[in-house]
Amino acid sequence: MQMFVALLLVAAASAAPQFDPQFTSPIQPFQPEVRILSQKFEQDQIGNYEYGYQQDNGQQVQEVGRVAPGSQPETGTLEQQGSFEFVGDDGNTYRVDYTANEGGFQPQAPHLPVAPAQIPEYAQLRQEHPELFWAENQSQGTIINDQQFVQQQQFF
Repeated sequence: MQMFVALLLVAAASAAPQFDPQFTSPIQPFQPEVRILSQKFEQDQIGNYEYGYQQDNGQQVQEVGRVAPGSQPETGTLEQQGSFEFVGDDGNTYRVDYTANEGGFQPQAPHLPVAPAQIPEYAQLRQEHPELFWAENQSQGTIINDQQFVQQQQFF
């Protein structure tokens, strides 16, 4: 029994992570330490905020959030605008500017893919055969089969 406990302790000690003093991450021990060069966070009483940081590896982030009160108490929206930069594996620095609001996250950057323009044939097909686009015309409801459409009730 004592031999088993001794072997168990030796196995546990050899399985423990070994740290190199120049690397600080126990999860990825071969990644160098990243230092924060600057950072800020400011928030007002109603929830508007600004934050940002810059690291020595070229990564930086800036964001501004603005609250727009709603018509009812404790309702409203938050619109965020900002950007982030990072150095890619290819050594190039990439920047993404974005807006995030009720319309979702909307990034803009030269390196991001762009949706193709609508082909003229599609617009013509939409005009000549609107029945093909029935799903786009229904704002609410459930399809029972190809012929029936049931309105859903919404409770607010």
